[in-house]
Amino acid sequence: MPAAPRSRSPNPRGQGERLRAALLDAARELLLELGDQSKLSVRAVTARAGVTPNALYLHFADREALLSAVMTAGYTEFRSALQAAIPPAVAPVDQLRAYGRAYLEFADQRPGLYRVLFMTTIREGVPVPARGGPIGEDEGVDAFNDFLAIVTRCLPDDGDPFTQATYIWAGLHGLATLHQAIPTFPWPTEREYVEQMIALHIQASAKSPPA
Repeated sequence: MPAAPRSRSPNPRGQGERLRAALLDAARELLLELGDQSKLSVRAVTARAGVTPNALYLHFADREALLSAVMTAGYTEFRSALQAAIPPAVAPVDQLRAYGRAYLEFADQRPGLYRVLFMTTIREGVPVPARGGPIGEDEGVDAFNDFLAIVTRCLPDDGDPFTQATYIWAGLHGLATLHQAIPTFPWPTEREYVEQMIALHIQASAKSPPA
């Protein structure tokens, strides 16, 4: 008689969640150290987490699934922090001020996570922001769409919120990235920079007659 297959005993409550979190943390740390997602390997991640390579496949189908989970978790944290900083019962331009300052503060206070989010190349099949794109496609896209909704409320009906939101986002990202790379440069304060972005891309746009 062949021996009956031995069933795998279930993980104690919470152990599986802890292992998944440890794998995500290990992958995030290695992405930051390596600076290149193509160099990230399953063996390196599991070694950093202190488990065997097979343990990763209990939670992720493959390396790409792990990368996607790292990015989703990071953007969820990023988006939640920005949403929490926006006061609901104020004028749209004040919401934009709060968002801009929160963006720069997040990059300053969580530099490792910020670099991982924005140094990782968008992979095939992952959506990117687009004009009229829906909420719910991807946490990274949704973070931009939250911002786009605020910019839209700041502009007249004949404005171009997608373009202006793109300009402001690129400006915020540029300052955040350069501030990390050259911290000794005499950069403007976060408040001053956000005010300049609003003056250039919201107030000036609102005053300009349509072409």
